[in-house]
Amino acid sequence: MKTKELVFCAVFVALVAISSMITIPIGPVPITLQTPMVILTGALLGRRLGVITMVVYLVAGLIGAPVFAGGSGGIGSLTSPSFGFILGFIPLAYFSGLGNSGGKNTFTAILITLFGMVVLFTIGFLYFYFIMNVVLESPTGLAESIMVTVAPFIIKDLIVTVVVVLFSHTLVRRGITPQT
Repeated sequence: MKTKELVFCAVFVALVAISSMITIPIGPVPITLQTPMVILTGALLGRRLGVITMVVYLVAGLIGAPVFAGGSGGIGSLTSPSFGFILGFIPLAYFSGLGNSGGKNTFTAILITLFGMVVLFTIGFLYFYFIMNVVLESPTGLAESIMVTVAPFIIKDLIVTVVVVLFSHTLVRRGITPQT
C-alpha cells in the first residue's frame, strides 16, 4: 500500500468513528451517521480501499478502540445484537465503490449501492436474530427481527443512500476524489 492510500484509509476510519458518535437511540439498533459515511467511504476510496478501511475500523473496535455506536468497542461487541450491521459495512463499502467505479451512470451507481444496503440489512437482521435467540436466549422471531432492525430504517436509508450516491457520484465524475 502506498503512503497516500494509508492516509486516506486512516482519515476515513476516523470519519466513520466520528459518525458513530452521533446516535439516536431508538431500540436495540441505534440510528447513527455511520451508514452514509460508509457509503461515502466506498464511493470515494473505491472498492479495495473502502473494504480495507472498513476492516481496519472493525478490528480497531474489536481490540477496544471506542469507535462503534455510542463510543463502544471491545471484543464484547460481538455479542451486541446490532454488531451484524458493523459486519455489513464491509460489503456496503465494496458495493458503493463498485457503483462509483468505471464511469457508471448515476442510476446504475444508485442501484448497485442499494444492493449493498440490502446485503447490509440482511447481515444485520440475521446477526440480530442469531444473537437474540442463541446468545442472549431471548426468543425473537424472524418477522420481529425484521421489524426491529429493518423496518424503522428502510425509508431513511433509501433516501440517504440516494443523496450520498448522487453527491459522491458527482465528485467521482468531476475527479474530486482520493481514488487511486
